[in-house]
Amino acid sequence: MRWTILIMLLTLPVYAAAPDSAATTHTPAELNAIRNELACYCGCGMTVQGCLGGMVCSESRTLSQEVIQLSSAGKSRPEILQAMVAKYGERILAAPTKEGFNLVVWGGPFVALLFGVGIIAWLVLRWRRTSPAAARSVNAPAPGQSDGYGDRFEQEFRQSGQ
Repeated sequence: MRWTILIMLLTLPVYAAAPDSAATTHTPAELNAIRNELACYCGCGMTVQGCLGGMVCSESRTLSQEVIQLSSAGKSRPEILQAMVAKYGERILAAPTKEGFNLVVWGGPFVALLFGVGIIAWLVLRWRRTSPAAARSVNAPAPGQSDGYGDRFEQEFRQSGQ
């Protein structure tokens, strides 16, 4: 009995230093979420998870196995994504990161939309500010002058009343 206790006490530091495999692996749902953040390289335009579920290509299987291996090695979700980017480049990500030049790409359409709305509003306000005299000068004669239509209307109106 003494020897058993002695052996247990001597091996206890070994077990304490060993990583807990259950604490470092991800659940299947977490692995699916990670694979949904990675783009498949087969050219289908889908995520690794989508390609695994639908097309079952060799690229998605390889990438999925790499994710599982990194997860088994105790890597966290961001570490797995960083490792995949380090190996394959940013092209492996299904959505671009929101930093650096990619931030311009994310915000560019919104800035262009606001710019376009601003220009349209400016043009509408400018057109509405045109003076009524300028608008009348195109369609109506100057005050005190007759275009002939008013006189003709009065003449025909008097004739029809008789």
